[in-house]
Amino acid sequence: MIILAAFAHSLSRDYARFHLAQYDPEIDIKTADSLAGCLACANEMPALDAVVLDLLLPDMDGLQGLRQFRQFCRHDVPVALTSASLGTLAIRDILAAGGAGFLPFDMQPKALVNALRLIAGGEKFIPVSLASQMATPSEQPKLTRREHDMLSGLRAGLSNKEIADQLQLSEVTIKHHVKSLRGKLGARNRAHAICRAIDLQIE
Repeated sequence: MIILAAFAHSLSRDYARFHLAQYDPEIDIKTADSLAGCLACANEMPALDAVVLDLLLPDMDGLQGLRQFRQFCRHDVPVALTSASLGTLAIRDILAAGGAGFLPFDMQPKALVNALRLIAGGEKFIPVSLASQMATPSEQPKLTRREHDMLSGLRAGLSNKEIADQLQLSEVTIKHHVKSLRGKLGARNRAHAICRAIDLQIE
């Protein structure tokens, strides 16, 4: 999976290039320090799976930068925004402008990798903390206490083994509960389960 990320600060670029790869060796992250540089780099790349744009880039200009990138990039690729906060923007604004979601700076590495995979797969990513901005809630499925535990683990980017260790249960039991959770949420996979929980406003 090839990700192109443009960050205003060098520390963020270094973190993306050298730290995130530790959590998934299949991720190849390229970085840029401006919107123009990111666009030029994207148009030179033979393949690209997703793009992340920092709202603090000097030439970003908010959603205008997102629209500009989507207009002039030769790849039909999902583009997410990132920053410490949305400021005056709303998730609806990002989605309406063609964005694939929002990745807060304070996401844990494994959760961030999971979100990148979700976005590269064509889904939208909306942080749980911002889910209340979205549409009216649908009827929520009734989850068991263990299914809520599974959802918390998935949101934290934990593997079945890590959830099992945390709850002192067997991996087989965790696999059963995750499968049950996915069934109730109508989710295709773990990442989709998180997305469905956000849509249904399940805490």
